[in-house]
Amino acid sequence: MSTNHYQDRVNRVLDYVAEHLDGNLSLNRLARVSNFSPFHFHRLFHGVTGETLNSYVRRARLEKAAQLMRASPKRRITDIALDVGFAGSSEFSRAFKAHFGRSASSWDRRSPLENSKICKATDGIVLYPLDELESRRKAAGLRVRVTKVERCCFAYLRTFDPYQNERLINVYHSLVDWLSKRQTDLSDVVIVGMSQDDPAITPPGKYRYDMGVAFAESSKGGLVGEILKSRKRPNTRVAIPKRSECEAFGLTLRDFEAETIAAIHCVGDISIVAYAWQYLFRIWLPESGYQPANMPAFEVFARTPEEIGWTTFDLNACLPIKKL
Repeated sequence: MSTNHYQDRVNRVLDYVAEHLDGNLSLNRLARVSNFSPFHFHRLFHGVTGETLNSYVRRARLEKAAQLMRASPKRRITDIALDVGFAGSSEFSRAFKAHFGRSASSWDRRSPLENSKICKATDGIVLYPLDELESRRKAAGLRVRVTKVERCCFAYLRTFDPYQNERLINVYHSLVDWLSKRQTDLSDVVIVGMSQDDPAITPPGKYRYDMGVAFAESSKGGLVGEILKSRKRPNTRVAIPKRSECEAFGLTLRDFEAETIAAIHCVGDISIVAYAWQYLFRIWLPESGYQPANMPAFEVFARTPEEIGWTTFDLNACLPIKKL
């Protein structure tokens, strides 16, 4: 069995965990998702991820809880604990303090988790004052649009600590090479970057970023279709890849249902993108009446690096949302 096949199976488990934090995430259940036997799965999981299955599940639940607490400052800690799969507030409080180095009730939910055990890992992330975020947003003309992203098939490559040593650039070129081999024009698909974790909470070595290609099932009714239409390309029907095709190139394939999203269109350098994401999570979301949906945040590229390079970006920062 190839290394790519092992990675694909573990990626499917990681994706399943993210979507079912409040459900059954036992060894037997996740082994079935991976199609490995329970006897071998925990060792294979540790070998691929560097974490035990139990440690990973607990960390995923705690980091998601921290995201929800920050997004909804007025929600009760008990409700959030239940949402991410803890049996109650006592169990959650003990786990939160052990992981972040402070109690959940002492965190104001807006400031960074400065006293956490991962504070050194997040030193490279600048958290801008809220008034600066608002003023920069206005100066850049950024606005939040509540819209839709259509049902898509997403073929992706996953990388850890993506901003080190041009890893994302290398992943992107691998995707372009794959598209060329399958004779798919880059202009007939949309590049999507999906952030599986919150870089302000997850240590860089464990932070996952999926860069891939979105294949929309329909060219109407969503953001991906809008971008394709704006390119004024002929109505070319692009073949949606199969899992076996993706696996042969080291890609993982997953389906996403249509979602409501809050989106900010960003054109400029990386600082504009950083402002947009912080504004969405730290100002807009807590005041919006929405909470994050059970899907990762992602970036939909309106123009590719071939068009504008890697120092300027034209993308939509997209946060899947649902009503409180």
